Amino acid sequence: MSELSPVTEGLPQSVLYVKNGEHGKWWPVAKARGQIHAGWSNIPRELLTNPDYEAIKQHEIDDYARAGKPKKGPAVADANALWRLLDAPSQHIWITFEEGRMWWCTVRDGAVINPAGRDEHSGNFWLVCDRKWSDESLVHKRKLANSMLPGTVSAAAGFRATVAKPKAWATILRIIRDEQDDDAIKAAEARASYVAAIDNMVKRLHWKDFELLIDLVFARTGWTRISVLGATQKDIDMEVRNLTADEIAFVQVKSSSNQAELDRYIEQFEAQSDRYARMIFAVHTSHGLTPPADDPRVQVWTGERIARLVVGLGLGEWVESRLA
Repeated sequence: MSELSPVTEGLPQSVLYVKNGEHGKWWPVAKARGQIHAGWSNIPRELLTNPDYEAIKQHEIDDYARAGKPKKGPAVADANALWRLLDAPSQHIWITFEEGRMWWCTVRDGAVINPAGRDEHSGNFWLVCDRKWSDESLVHKRKLANSMLPGTVSAAAGFRATVAKPKAWATILRIIRDEQDDDAIKAAEARASYVAAIDNMVKRLHWKDFELLIDLVFARTGWTRISVLGATQKDIDMEVRNLTADEIAFVQVKSSSNQAELDRYIEQFEAQSDRYARMIFAVHTSHGLTPPADDPRVQVWTGERIARLVVGLGLGEWVESRLA
């Protein structure tokens, strides 16, 4: 993993999952107050504030037996879950999944007994957060939406237990700390080298191959060429349409260009803005082209941007084949 940021120093290196009540019914108050809420109202309060594992385990076994559940396994598992909440909980990062996101916090040691007892809104006891519940990564403040998390992490949202150790706890820790996986770092470095190589190769393409490459890029991103508007041998003007976005774009594919030529085409595009939603200016070799900063409809594709599109869309081997 990458080196720790100073912001992450002192953060626990263990991760536990917790559910704030059945179906998360205590989550609103836990989030609002910066707490973890739990039940276990069957356990004497003195054992919650001065925990004794063996005594807690025996209480659970006896309660299960009185309920007609003589098997000790579930009772011991319940006692173990409670013990994790009571035995130095400050040594863990605590996570939960609510509102379509992963939330995390750290807590102080010591249970606080609810003087009113458990109800629909709050638990029998709670732990007080040291770092309050957050749905963002620690350094870069990335939202921890379930849809953006690895499947091994979001799978923990399906836990039925009140407290559990996620199998992907190390990945969760890395995501919270904004650390990169070593293999992911190597892959990113290799991809950057490949993009640079593709950039060099694209610049060496024959203009016909370059035109075809841009056509393939459009096709793989949902755009279809609907007409060639006509130009000289090395200058291809075309229209492309995206049916899902219901847009038509004005496209220029150039072997080379300069700012004056780009400006002329922008004027042409603006004169036909009632037909075209955007203009795309793809250039084989450019000389300091600058699109208008105040008009996002105009896009200039050159060098690295085209190379990244080629790599991202799986067209690298096609480019390689044109130079083989």
